[in-house]
Parts: sequence; structure tokens; C-alpha cells
Amino acid sequence: MRTRVGVLISGNGSTLQAILDCRDFCDVSVVISSKENAYGINRARRAGVQVEILPPDLRGQSKKIEGENWILSQIEKYRVQKVVLAGYMKILSKDFIKKFERNIFNIHPSLLPKYKGLDSLSEALKAGDKVGGVTIHHVEPEVDSGEFILQREFEIPEHRDSTLTHLWLHIQEQRALREGIRKTLCRQMQM
Repeated sequence: MRTRVGVLISGNGSTLQAILDCRDFCDVSVVISSKENAYGINRARRAGVQVEILPPDLRGQSKKIEGENWILSQIEKYRVQKVVLAGYMKILSKDFIKKFERNIFNIHPSLLPKYKGLDSLSEALKAGDKVGGVTIHHVEPEVDSGEFILQREFEIPEHRDSTLTHLWLHIQEQRALREGIRKTLCRQMQM
């Protein structure tokens, strides 16, 4: 029996697509979006995956606990065993993380511990880095600090045009994610 995975998203869903492309290794039971207009919802529906959208009245910092409780209710409803944060742009509480200790994974677009948090690629470009990458890691209460499952690095193109570099690295990231999910994340999930 394959592990039942829930994926949390907030946006385009290109990282979600990499996970959906690996459904022969793991069962994506539900995609939960923090935004009703996230394009990732379309990707999930086209793939025949159930979608749940965080109700608007449970969004925002003042409703964080209520929102997380709603997410937990969806995770229980779909009997999710592992949670993957795929472009999910909210920081989860310690209590939420404890409920899934070592069973929540994040995909971060840098070679951690470098450039934690948002805009990591922009930070790498500003610093003049010649190498960028992606890290898949366990989620811990401290942002982007969990044990690494997989890291892949790639050269940043010489041209330094921010838009083109973001696009190029995004393509490289998706390749690395597919490889990482197949070789590492899904294997890890089945243990």
C-alpha cells in the first residue's frame, strides 16, 4: 500500500506538478490551497486529485490556529500520512508540526542553510553566486532548518538577467525535484 500524501500549496503549483508526475510512487490524496485563485488547483483537478481550499474567513495571522485546525481536519478526512509543502507560503505553528513530526517535508529553492525564507534566488543573484540549488528537508519549527533529505545544485547562468535566470533555475529545480521525489522523498515516505 502506497503512502497517502497531502500537498499544501499557495500558488502556481509547478512544484506540485513535479509531485503529481511521481504518483506512481506515492498517492497524492489531496491538495490543500491557502488561496482560491492558485493555479495549482487547476493542476490538481486535471490530475484527478481532490482539492480543498482554505476558507477566506480562516486566512490571516489572526486566524492562524483556526486555519491550521481546518487544514488538520482535511488531512484527517483524507487519511493523509505525509504532508509536503510545495510552494506553501505560510509558516506552520510548532503545534501543527509536532502532530506530524518528521512527516512534513518542504521543498526550498536554495542550497540551505544559505538563503532561508523568501526570495532565496534573488538573494543568490544579489550576492553574485555562481551556483544555486534546491533542498528537500524535514520541516521543523525554525524556518528552513530541518534535516536535509536531498540537495541538488546547478550553475547560475552567466547573463544575470533576473527574469531569465529565475525561469532557467525554475526548470532546473523541477528536474531535480522529480529526481529527488522518485529517488528520495517517496522512498522515505514508504519507510
